[in-house]
Amino acid sequence: MTSIPRLSSILKQVFVEDATHLANALGIIQRTRVFTAVSLLQVLVFGWLENPQAGSSALARFAGKVGVKVSKQGIEERFTYATADWLLEVLRPGVQALVCAEAVSLPLLQRFEAVYLEDGSTITLPAVLAQVWKGCVGSGAAAALKLTVRWDVLRGGLQGPYLQGGHQHETQSPLREQKMARGSLWIADLGYFGLIWLAELARQGVYFLIGYKEGVVLCNEGGQRLDLLTLLPTREQERIEVPVRVGSRKPVQARLIASLMSPQVIKRRRQQLKEEAHKHSKPISPRQWELVQWTIVLTNVPPCRLSGAEAMALMRARWQIELLWKLWKDEGQVDAWRSEKPEHILCEVYAKLLGMLVQHWLLLLSCWDDPHRSLVGACRVIREQVSMLVHGLNGRLPLRKVLTLITQAVAGGCSIPYRQDRLSTSHRLLLVADPGLT
Repeated sequence: MTSIPRLSSILKQVFVEDATHLANALGIIQRTRVFTAVSLLQVLVFGWLENPQAGSSALARFAGKVGVKVSKQGIEERFTYATADWLLEVLRPGVQALVCAEAVSLPLLQRFEAVYLEDGSTITLPAVLAQVWKGCVGSGAAAALKLTVRWDVLRGGLQGPYLQGGHQHETQSPLREQKMARGSLWIADLGYFGLIWLAELARQGVYFLIGYKEGVVLCNEGGQRLDLLTLLPTREQERIEVPVRVGSRKPVQARLIASLMSPQVIKRRRQQLKEEAHKHSKPISPRQWELVQWTIVLTNVPPCRLSGAEAMALMRARWQIELLWKLWKDEGQVDAWRSEKPEHILCEVYAKLLGMLVQHWLLLLSCWDDPHRSLVGACRVIREQVSMLVHGLNGRLPLRKVLTLITQAVAGGCSIPYRQDRLSTSHRLLLVADPGLT
């Protein structure tokens, strides 16, 4: 569990000790007339955290807050491939500094040791950076950076972001090598579907919750093949639950849960299906057209621990990780830059990702105990406190006192009120939880 003393120690370790050691090893700071490794890192990371649209002039002005007098040109001279490599190296120990909070007060989530949402997101880069981060030829992007994270929405801990080339699938992320605690629940989209992986999770004692992938063989407990369309419910809001064996050669034991969607949702899904088919110049099969009417998921969580309604609510909660990407891209603008120079772009992307890590740590410290928190609102308050955080790291103010003040500022008013007509994810998870299940 994180605390003000622990987070204070982590910030000093990453932004002072690790930054200095890695800068010396890579020869980043040859002379300290203007910048030290610590002050340069602070200007880039916290300058962009405070103002994601900052150009070189704005960063030069921010440098005054860390006690450095530098011109716009002096800032631009620091945007080199060597600086980018250094920022990437500093990001790595930052990612390893796993910070988590106490379990959020949502009983449905508390039934598990952890509730992991796993996903990836891509940042398209200029083609000149293809030798650094190779893109996916089929997508038309010669250079792209893929970020992968595994986020525990019970205690807030974030594994990642891990960086890889855009041409690599998310399943090639280092996350595949990181074990999850027995009794955890892992949730992901269809891009992560793989029978070998699901079987491995079950072997480790980890529960999974994932959508059904069309074409995968389903059998009943007696080994007889099932026709999925004959199993599905025919009335809106009706739900079916069936024990199944998934796969033919080495089947995985699971429970299939399916609900028929409303006419509005079906219409939207079919429109998306048309657009996707047009984009890839592929026909829509009659079976595809039919299956979009249902939400179909597979899980190995036993019914006594998770009802069908709760499983559907948790699957819907998977979109929280999309909100995390939205937070990083729309608010933190990790995929935007104000330069065409490739070395500048790399420096900006890596520095902004470091800023997103710090932002996430402060979120866990300040408002994770509120299940109805607004991450967007909280992050905007955090950005307003960046100058004070810099003074704390520089010793002008006591860092622990600074973290206390930031915590109080964020916790003041970032809670989402109850809306009967449009429930937030947290309120939905509270309402759907069956008190009879443990």
